[in-house]
Amino acid sequence: MQHDQCCSPRFKLKMLHRKTYHVKDLQGEIEAHTDIYHNLDENGQKVLRSLEGSDDAALLQRRLDTMNFKWSELRKKSLNIRSHLEASSDQWKRLHLSLQELLVWLQLKDDELSRQAPMGGDFPAVQKQNDVHRAFKRELKTKEPVIMSTLETVRIFLTEQPLEGLEKLYQEPRELPPEERAQNVTRLLRKQAEEVNTEWEKLNLHSADWQRKIDEALERLQELQEATDELDLKLRQAEVIKGSWQPVGDLLIDSLQDHLEKVKVLRGEITPLKENVSYVNDLARQLTTLGIQLSPYNLNTLEDLNTRWKLLQVAVEDRIRQLHEAHRDFGPASQHFLSTSVQGPWERAISPNKVPYYIK
Repeated sequence: MQHDQCCSPRFKLKMLHRKTYHVKDLQGEIEAHTDIYHNLDENGQKVLRSLEGSDDAALLQRRLDTMNFKWSELRKKSLNIRSHLEASSDQWKRLHLSLQELLVWLQLKDDELSRQAPMGGDFPAVQKQNDVHRAFKRELKTKEPVIMSTLETVRIFLTEQPLEGLEKLYQEPRELPPEERAQNVTRLLRKQAEEVNTEWEKLNLHSADWQRKIDEALERLQELQEATDELDLKLRQAEVIKGSWQPVGDLLIDSLQDHLEKVKVLRGEITPLKENVSYVNDLARQLTTLGIQLSPYNLNTLEDLNTRWKLLQVAVEDRIRQLHEAHRDFGPASQHFLSTSVQGPWERAISPNKVPYYIK
């Protein structure tokens, strides 16, 4: 528990700022001693002038030069340390926060992509989903340079930053070797960078898989739409012919055979529609197998086509049966036409050898 707290990014940032504040305090102390330094330097110069030409003057000059050199180096080192820590602190913090923001963005985008499912149940719905996903992919394409640049910056930072520089970014509460403290910083940034890279690859794979499903659904739904349109057209053409049929009782006896032949031709023409109906139903089953729930419109269309096909078959067979019966009862081979040749109570008939005779 304590170790997790010590390794948390917030704690590391806190210790990083504390180290920077310590350097600022050191520089403040140096500035506070500036007046003392200048007083010593001025007094030394006065004494040096009074001792001009003596051995003591040469010794004092060397001491003053040494003091000035050390003072200058101390100020320079203080400024360099502060600049180095502030630069490293700012860059480390920027990289850490950038990686955190990218991880949040990647998670949000993955959630957004998941919400695009499930697949629509008809061609227009899936086409709309395709448009939405195309816009989503453009967002990924726009974000890609930012992600790649951040990961490359982290890589360079970890490569070029010396261990002694990294270990000064923060201090552990426990006594750890400087190398281990530096490795903690390295591990944190590297872990975040690996997470960003992994989530980025997963998001792209998720997007590619969803696009593959959309493309497959569009292809199958387009096939279904084209197949249903073709079947609907052929059924309509047959239904127009069926709608032109006159009642059998209104037909001329001499035309019965001709009407019978025409209906038989129609039956031959609609027989291949059985394959169209089977194809449409197979496509619907395939879509269901792919996990695509057909829309109410498509389901109603399928039901309508199947019902119309069955009704058309029944109507054609009924028409043929009725025409056969009428032709049998009223056609040239029947004796019904003879009944109009005599008056009752007489009836007229024909013998097997086709000789007519009368019956009272």
